[in-house]
Amino acid sequence: MIRSCRTRTTLGRSHPDLGAPFLHTRHGARLLMSASQDPPKPTGLVMQIILRRDLLTELKWPVGPLLAQSAHASTAVLHLHRDHPDVQRYFHGEDGRGWEVMRKVTYEVPNEEALRSLATKLDEMAPKIPYHLWIEQPENVPTALALVPNKRPKALKKAMDEAGCQLFR
Repeated sequence: MIRSCRTRTTLGRSHPDLGAPFLHTRHGARLLMSASQDPPKPTGLVMQIILRRDLLTELKWPVGPLLAQSAHASTAVLHLHRDHPDVQRYFHGEDGRGWEVMRKVTYEVPNEEALRSLATKLDEMAPKIPYHLWIEQPENVPTALALVPNKRPKALKKAMDEAGCQLFR
């Protein structure tokens, strides 16, 4: 069931490009799975996004701009590494529907020092997992770090633990 607040929906005949039924809302069309269509296959890849907690607690950033930082970092890393095999698998999966089962986990570190420490640990890790450290401009403030989707190797878990990463709450 698709729930929506104040959104009028109508069932379309079929998507013009994909030939599949779709639900049309004022916000766009959404494909509907047919009863015979198998669910998308999970890729096993997870994208980690790490935010600085002090931006919210000590520097009193509103939640909206903080969320935008996670979007900036994740968009940047996917764009910069769009040809990386794990990014391709994250988007396409094995059945062309990887985008339907994307997984992201948001973590926090206490402050800028911890975020930079994590970046250093990632640089020293082998094998390397590409990442992007988002620096908000014009303030020149590091706010978030996003990693290319990966299978969460033990070395990554260790680096994140050492940098003080915790699930964002």
